[in-house]
Amino acid sequence: MKKYRFIPAILFATMLLGCTGNFEEINTDETKIEEMNLENIAFFFANAVNYGSIQDIGTYNIIPQWHQDFWVQYFTPVGTSPTDRFDVLQWFFFHWDGVYYHTLPHLNKIIEITEGVDMPANAVAKIWKVYSMHILTDLYGPVPYFEAGKGELRTSYDSQEEVYNDFFVLLDEAVTGLKEADPGARPFGDEDVIYSGDPGKWIKFANSLRLRLALRISYVNPAKAKTEAEKAVAGGVMTDVADDAMIRVSPTSQNPLNFIAAWNSMCMSGAMESYMKGYNDPRMQEYFSPNANGLYHGIPNGLVERDWTLQPYKTMDSLNNCGPRFSPDLMNENPYYVMYAAESYFLRAEGALNNWNMGGSAKDLYEQGIRTSMRQWGISAAARINDYISNTATPVPLNDYFNTPAVSDIPVAFSADPAIQLQQIMTQKWLALFPDACESWSELRRTGFPELYPIKTSSNPDVAPNSMIRRIPFVSTERDMNAEAVLEATTLLGPGGDKAGTRVWWNVSAQ
Repeated sequence: MKKYRFIPAILFATMLLGCTGNFEEINTDETKIEEMNLENIAFFFANAVNYGSIQDIGTYNIIPQWHQDFWVQYFTPVGTSPTDRFDVLQWFFFHWDGVYYHTLPHLNKIIEITEGVDMPANAVAKIWKVYSMHILTDLYGPVPYFEAGKGELRTSYDSQEEVYNDFFVLLDEAVTGLKEADPGARPFGDEDVIYSGDPGKWIKFANSLRLRLALRISYVNPAKAKTEAEKAVAGGVMTDVADDAMIRVSPTSQNPLNFIAAWNSMCMSGAMESYMKGYNDPRMQEYFSPNANGLYHGIPNGLVERDWTLQPYKTMDSLNNCGPRFSPDLMNENPYYVMYAAESYFLRAEGALNNWNMGGSAKDLYEQGIRTSMRQWGISAAARINDYISNTATPVPLNDYFNTPAVSDIPVAFSADPAIQLQQIMTQKWLALFPDACESWSELRRTGFPELYPIKTSSNPDVAPNSMIRRIPFVSTERDMNAEAVLEATTLLGPGGDKAGTRVWWNVSAQ
């Protein structure tokens, strides 16, 4: 049985292998880009995609595997882990440094040298800048942004509101640039490991990203959210599985979840069992592998050692690892998720609840989101999908030591009660986003849905077991190297300060 205490050694080995293999690169000032030009920008863009998407295995091991995966209750650790109890490891600098040493400097330089010269490449770089930086700011709140990525190690922080406002400006510029591009343009060509330089696909992705960000600010700035959401839908968002944004993998750039699945360090959560068994969800066998007896059992989150020894499903033979798509044998073949078309339907369904023009009713868009997610996971039988959508069954209790009740009492079949509809949309969205725990965590903080189990124990004094961790405290390397700016940024967080229980700007109404 693999326990949490062994994971730091694994991660350290990963770090060591990575460092010794790139000694010259590590000992170079990566904030300075001296050799980029129009001939080699595609290489630098591919590098920015890797670090901006959390695809790097060492980074994925921290974000989301040992944090958000547990917080949104997609997985439970095998054994016990303080991160499953809302503790935060000090290794988030992996992602922070990747963004500020690779992603942002490369993208800023590409944007600079392509402005007015190669507008399709300029546009795609702007879109990826928004995607990369929205992940970062949603983790921390205020972040270095306007003056960051320009070669300075000490940079001031900007408020999350200012950063979000610029996101919408960049997406406007990007979509305009792509629409005006030569129809034969292929920005970054094959080095574009997401869409192989297809401008039409990038426009749909940009508009879908705009829609995501619009809903994110819908409680803190509803007027702007409505404007941006309706603009996104009018401009054309993802509507089909063929539009999914997925990163192509290779022998040198693997899918990190496939890689990590070989460690047997996490298993199906209790919340996933309650929802998926209750709904008879055909995706369960795609998300998780059956145990040695062909069964599925979820484990509650937030266990301490005594809890783990008492619960009945604790041997590797009784646990459920990742599903067949995430087999280690497929790490060089299974593309890595960025954004799914199914998400766009759920975003539009929520927008329709707000009486925004989303091109359909909340019910129709909700059901289309489910259909699209099913097709994404290889479930194509219309009867099976229709049975799921009309299902009035509810989540089930867990057959465990704790006599854990059902996680919720809502069905899949769309309710006539507006008070239940948002919960249904967010629950099905949570299921469809799997395994994108970072996005699920943001939406859980924003709306409070889906209903999840209170964790058994919290190890974080700033977060109660029946609450939700709200942000990541600023990384230790920033406190050491950029202390004055971090102190100023703390004031942007308000009275809560630089703590895990402090709300980010857009989180005003729920968790």
